[in-house]
Amino acid sequence: MRSSQLLYQQITGLKPIKVIDLVSQQSPQLETAIEHGGAGDQGIMYGYACRSKYNYLPYGYWLVNTIAKRLDSYREKTNAFLPDGKVQAVLCENNVEKLTVNVQHKADADLESLRSCIKDDVLYDIDATNIVIDEDTGFIRGGFENDTGLTGRKIMVDTYGGLVPHGGGAFSGKDPSKVDRSAAYMCRFVAKNIVANGYAQECCVSVSYDFGQEHPAMLHVIVDGAYSSAVMEIVKTNFDFRPQAIIERLDLKKMKYMQTATYGHFTNPDYPWEQIVTI
Repeated sequence: MRSSQLLYQQITGLKPIKVIDLVSQQSPQLETAIEHGGAGDQGIMYGYACRSKYNYLPYGYWLVNTIAKRLDSYREKTNAFLPDGKVQAVLCENNVEKLTVNVQHKADADLESLRSCIKDDVLYDIDATNIVIDEDTGFIRGGFENDTGLTGRKIMVDTYGGLVPHGGGAFSGKDPSKVDRSAAYMCRFVAKNIVANGYAQECCVSVSYDFGQEHPAMLHVIVDGAYSSAVMEIVKTNFDFRPQAIIERLDLKKMKYMQTATYGHFTNPDYPWEQIVTI
């Protein structure tokens, strides 16, 4: 181990990470499909929005993301916390029945003091029937070192917290030519604008593609729990779901995606797919 790595481990208590770059070129068949404006894969994507003051998102999903942001902000001001952590909320009619918070911490941290700090400085305005913080055991090891079954980001956390269907394709790590990402953004863009323009209180948009094909195999819109041919016509008139058209409409080639890897892909009103337009 080099001296700089040893010094890093002594100071932080963390093992250095070795990064191996094994980036390979995309297969010719995929590249050809994309070059001709077609979808690089088959699949189904969903987008959702509801009438709320939480950026048109369900309260529970907004809540856990808000708590996660507060934990990160608080971690930067204290020496007790480490980067890994999870937040989960169980709600019934917007009432928080149980809130579970797990935060990675240093081995010598006092758990009772840590729990008290989180309640006082992070959850100070959260009204929950039952709050559980780092229950039973400590959370000392985190990230890849802790969980050998770790496969990537949780796609339900990246989207709507399990409250809406998901086609199964992850977002992070994919460029905008991948409809798993770009079409899911477009579905959210459409759903949010349907609600924002007063056509519904709640909207769910779904689209599917066939490999190499430019036009969607399916486009479906549910508003307030039912299909509406009138809203469907509004969507078809105002929104183009061809992969290249999505990239151009949302300016996805200029987007810096690193920031989307935290706090979900739909919580930041500054993202291009979060913009409200007149339709």
